[in-house]
Amino acid sequence: MQKRLLGILASIAVIAAACGGATTSTAPTTAPSTGTGASEAPGSSASAVSSAPTSSGASGPIDPAGVLHVSLGSEDPDTLDPSKASTSIDISVLHALGRGLLYLDKDLNVVPALATDMPTVSADGLTYTFKLRDAKYSNGDPIVAGDIVYAWQRLIDPRLATYYQQFLGPVKGADDILKLNGTKASDATIDAALAKLGVAAPDDKTFVLTLAHPSSYILDIVALWGTAPMEKKWITSKNATEAANFVSSGPFMMKSWTHQSEIVLVPNPNWYGTKPQLSEIDFKIGGDPAADQATYEAGQLDDLAASPPDVPRIKADPTLGPQVTTSPVLVFDYWGFNAKTGPTTNVHFRRALSMAIDKDTMLQTVYGGQGLVADSPIPPGMPGHQEGIGLKYDVAAAKTELAQALTELNVADVTKLPSLSFGFNTNAGHELPSAFMQDQWRRNLGIQSTLVGETFDQFVPDRLNGKFTITRDAWGSDYPHPDDFLRALFGTGSNNNDESYSNKAFDALITQAGAEVDPTKSIALYNQAQELLVQDAPAVFTRWRVANYEIAPYVTGITGTVQDSVWLGDTFPETIGIVQH
Repeated sequence: MQKRLLGILASIAVIAAACGGATTSTAPTTAPSTGTGASEAPGSSASAVSSAPTSSGASGPIDPAGVLHVSLGSEDPDTLDPSKASTSIDISVLHALGRGLLYLDKDLNVVPALATDMPTVSADGLTYTFKLRDAKYSNGDPIVAGDIVYAWQRLIDPRLATYYQQFLGPVKGADDILKLNGTKASDATIDAALAKLGVAAPDDKTFVLTLAHPSSYILDIVALWGTAPMEKKWITSKNATEAANFVSSGPFMMKSWTHQSEIVLVPNPNWYGTKPQLSEIDFKIGGDPAADQATYEAGQLDDLAASPPDVPRIKADPTLGPQVTTSPVLVFDYWGFNAKTGPTTNVHFRRALSMAIDKDTMLQTVYGGQGLVADSPIPPGMPGHQEGIGLKYDVAAAKTELAQALTELNVADVTKLPSLSFGFNTNAGHELPSAFMQDQWRRNLGIQSTLVGETFDQFVPDRLNGKFTITRDAWGSDYPHPDDFLRALFGTGSNNNDESYSNKAFDALITQAGAEVDPTKSIALYNQAQELLVQDAPAVFTRWRVANYEIAPYVTGITGTVQDSVWLGDTFPETIGIVQH
């Protein structure tokens, strides 16, 4: 969920981004079908991922008129166009509105959703064939395989320049399409390239995916929100993502969207899976972490990710403490360096900045002890996590790196450096960690920086345009695979590579790892890539998160996953109920 940068959140509350889990999966979980002469589908997510807690909640009769109230944060979703969605806010809503061929169950195993079964796979591992169940959109139209073809073509279309187009890299013909990014290719040229993408619908009930090379993570891509079926006549219509026009393939549909105030979802009567127990989900929009906490304590929110500095008080409270559920999440915080201009183009300068941060003190003071100190991207409990790698806090070593950097930059001493521009998004609690790091660089290295706080809608384009020397970022997994933490964030040309970092050796390793279907060999290659990355220091990796969610005592049926986006259980909202109270 992403996409899925987490900077839009209205707190430094721990949340996870992107792409499920609940008491049961939303479609029958069956063994992969191998078919005649086919092999079992590779690339399913490993179950080594840490599990989020399952909470049955209160007991008693379910209120059929029950409404769940949750907060989306301080601002509207950036977009509810599934092809363009990338933030945790977007994805939190889209979890309820859309469902694709496959999905991730509560243990993050890839399972069928719209597909009747797992795909049959050709002997060479390049062709995946899916069969669709009988299903309808919220508007009553049948869901057909051609809608999935269109969704995949649209996700990679250069004219949309979506954040997730590179995720389709293993698909046949994708490379030729991606090369058109940033060019002045005509519509005819782009349409011709899209027509050659390895996605096809021989009939309304069959979707065929053809790869250019084997992929260890392709089934995770099939489970993403952006590859779910999409009606062309809907998404190309005027105001398609407004409530009156939105067409849903998931358990809920949109009743209303009062911008910057509230989004209301209601059950989709045509949903084929587990029928929702809630009559509504009301998403509150607006307010900072303190305001959300006050609203929860007033009984007007039912499920809230607590802000880390507030967690000790909340857990000590005799009423609130028992309502807290602590969950691991596949999210890390990092501070990216501009690799295009300025002193951060120099690897020794980046290493100096990274080694000058006392992350242990930062975790305890800024984050209230919530989470774990991180020196690399891939979190604990996930395949590809490596203990002990990365740059450690060492002021003497940082000063040595800085001296080398100044020599290579032809700067006489640190006082001759310009003040570093340190950007972060406001209304999300990022002032404290930014100020802590600013102080560490000043105290330990004598480096001055200027904090620049901006609203998220201003911060995103400014970050992409290279306005800042350093930018605050965070990332939550879209799918539980090392590819999502390495290639997606730091691969050359990736749309999520805000730092414009580029290293040919790193790119070669992650390309080789992604094409290796033997899990052991693939992880070994990803490990090499991650070891190279952390020594190259494109960012300061600071924290792997945990989440502390406050759940009202009358909420039941929640099964959290480590990929919940904003509130516990948001990947399977149809299983949540409100007990009569």
